Amino acid sequence: MGMTFTGHNRLNMENRIMIEVSSLTETFHKTCGKPIDLNAGSLCLAITNVISSITMSVRFEPNDPRFERYMHMVDEGFKLFGMLRPVSLFLPRRHINDERNIQEKIKNNHREISGYFQNIIEEHRSTFDPNYIRDLIDAYLLEIKRSQEAGTMDQLFQGLDPNRQVQQILGDLFSAGMETIKNTILWAMVYMLHYPDVMTKVQEEIDSVVGQYKTPVLDDYPNLPYTQATLNEVLRKSSITPLGTTHATTSDVTLNGYHIPTGAQIIPLQHFVHNDPNLWDDPEAFNPERFINVDGKVKKPDFFLPFGVGRRKCLGETLAQMELYLFFSTLLHEFDICLPDGDELPSMDGQVGITLTPQSFKVVMKARNK
Repeated sequence: MGMTFTGHNRLNMENRIMIEVSSLTETFHKTCGKPIDLNAGSLCLAITNVISSITMSVRFEPNDPRFERYMHMVDEGFKLFGMLRPVSLFLPRRHINDERNIQEKIKNNHREISGYFQNIIEEHRSTFDPNYIRDLIDAYLLEIKRSQEAGTMDQLFQGLDPNRQVQQILGDLFSAGMETIKNTILWAMVYMLHYPDVMTKVQEEIDSVVGQYKTPVLDDYPNLPYTQATLNEVLRKSSITPLGTTHATTSDVTLNGYHIPTGAQIIPLQHFVHNDPNLWDDPEAFNPERFINVDGKVKKPDFFLPFGVGRRKCLGETLAQMELYLFFSTLLHEFDICLPDGDELPSMDGQVGITLTPQSFKVVMKARNK
């Protein structure tokens, strides 16, 4: 099974993504042959602009102080969460007195980010037209308006403050939709540096299917099994969210001899599942072919869980896959990913926080002779 894209929403999202993909490749063409740090700005800006255009019709320019401040707050938030012991997120306050200072900083961080989003919401409210829905914020404002007119506000967001709920939704989409996509693409570049034969095979497939002088689009996706498989293997090997979204039991259950009471919080260990030798053949190896069956079609086993599991899996999975495919395929179609002269291959050991981030490295983007 693979992702499916249909209808007007697909075209709208694809167009928004491709604006940023084109902007990014244009930037890389200007720096061709020079060592660059992909994590330093242009990649992050492009990915941020995808989610900001979809959610609130905002597109940042390089060196925009709003973008720089917001990115600082997001980076700070991820680092602060990473400083907490994972178990402390689920324990009562009396057990974590030594970490209250970090939690206070997290509150201040969240307060500033919420204020930023509330300003955007108020700007949208002042220009809102129910007959012209521009983005996600407008879609929520329309639902709030309808609920107010119908007298059903107690049913919207379960009666909670709609402003706070929209702020939280925007924050979740930004942090998840930006940081995870960026880190996955960074890991993809790390693996392409380590496995140039895989990169060459992806490039040859794209050249054959798309053509040398066209840009990959979503319609090409079903015909690029090796490219899909390579992205899947990047997602498996990097497992950038080692811990999945928490779930809770709805009744008492006994599993493998362990009693789990009602309401117990369950945390999927996705990194362990993706590296379990009982599930994967030679899990330490980077091998895209593991995702291709004997007929040359893409296969995804049930224990491949990059976007979580169950009802609370990542809601942005389809958008994330669209972004990963369009950014990754276009970058490899246009460039060879090379190591700067004299540099060692980047480490395969990530920096642990809320997400698993590659250690700092530089690349040289060389325009391909097609």
